[in-house]
Amino acid sequence: MVNLIDLPLEILSYLPLFIRNIEDFTEAASTCRTLYVAFSITSPNCILRLAAASAPTFSGPHPHFLIAATARQISDWALSNAENTQRLRLAFQSGVEGLLELCIEKAGLTQKDIRRLHSARFSIINPLADKIDKMAGEQWYQADNFWNVNSLEAYLEPKKNLPKFDLGVRLDYIKYCIPDWTCRSYPGLEVLSVGPYSEIGRINLPADQIALRHILSCRRWTRLWQSVTRAIGPDFVEDQWKQKLWLDAVQMQGLEGMKALGENGVQERRVHLIRLRSLIEKMDRGDEPLKHFIGTRLQAQVSHAPDFPNEVYVCMAGLRGRMIGQAANGLSTV
Repeated sequence: MVNLIDLPLEILSYLPLFIRNIEDFTEAASTCRTLYVAFSITSPNCILRLAAASAPTFSGPHPHFLIAATARQISDWALSNAENTQRLRLAFQSGVEGLLELCIEKAGLTQKDIRRLHSARFSIINPLADKIDKMAGEQWYQADNFWNVNSLEAYLEPKKNLPKFDLGVRLDYIKYCIPDWTCRSYPGLEVLSVGPYSEIGRINLPADQIALRHILSCRRWTRLWQSVTRAIGPDFVEDQWKQKLWLDAVQMQGLEGMKALGENGVQERRVHLIRLRSLIEKMDRGDEPLKHFIGTRLQAQVSHAPDFPNEVYVCMAGLRGRMIGQAANGLSTV
């Protein structure tokens, strides 16, 4: 009689395809050296699917934790061509669950990633959640994952002509993946009646953009990140546009970037942060990102570079935009 572990490693490596979730996967891998070696060559996509099957026990807050963990991969995939970018925008329209489906389809996690993410829940997510709770109260527990990993590198190094998401893609993410009852179409911003804004979806929409805007604009949040930037170098007092880029840059580095808020976090990220600041310091006036005005009535100014606080504002300003439009007989167009 042939024992399971007597099978070739190539065959044993397919076993994870039939395992229920990531807990069963890790427990099976720890039973003996043979399975440990066989499971070490499991495809990252298979491991991601097992992690998703364990949610929310393993990967809470779900689904935002896994999306944050794979956002860089999805970003790189989407930026590779226009067709992929459009596919990403369509995924946004199905809300955060649609985005997770795309992540599961196109991304993956290694066993090393799983260990790192498990540690991040306790060293990064939980402490940061406590800080945010003091800023937004109970709304935080209903709010979607707000960190934006869109890279500013394309704007910090314009001469490299790096691919980047335009403002429309970034606004689609906020509109559909961080839904809010105030987010409605107005002259200059279109919100489709899909996903969270379908007839059924709108019944119980949260106020996530409102809570998020409050967090991003409150002094406690700003002071958190100023403690990071000032540990690297002084503020850009004379060039406020550089100071804004600098503050935005340190906040838009994904889960790894959030390590900077932890104990000894600045030291761990010091080399990377010094590089970011150096890039901004070398920029001249001609490198300042252009500004875009949303609509003809609201006239909210948003940078072409990732400008998360103002991007959230123009999305949640739907009610105000409609009121302004109605005051102008509702005939305004962009």
